[in-house]
Amino acid sequence: MTPHTHKCCAAGCQKSVPLNMAMCMAHWRLVPADIQRRVYTAWRAKLRRPLDLATGAEHADALKAAIAAVEKKQVRKIADKVKAEGQLFTE
Repeated sequence: MTPHTHKCCAAGCQKSVPLNMAMCMAHWRLVPADIQRRVYTAWRAKLRRPLDLATGAEHADALKAAIAAVEKKQVRKIADKVKAEGQLFTE
């Protein structure tokens, strides 16, 4: 990881991404478009007013929504796989 990157915000992902991106592309594609727009809007507002606590809070809330959306889709994908293939682990 270089000084110009950070870890993807998705739970468990270790990919490095540029500072201007919240997630790696694989996880970002799982975020619904309305939440993506919310993250972009909050990010731009935060860049314009970096010391404004409200814009920072809006961005944090938008990121939490994006992370939750990814997690929800990942859980649903696992549940669908279990339904189709049976138990993932045998006892």
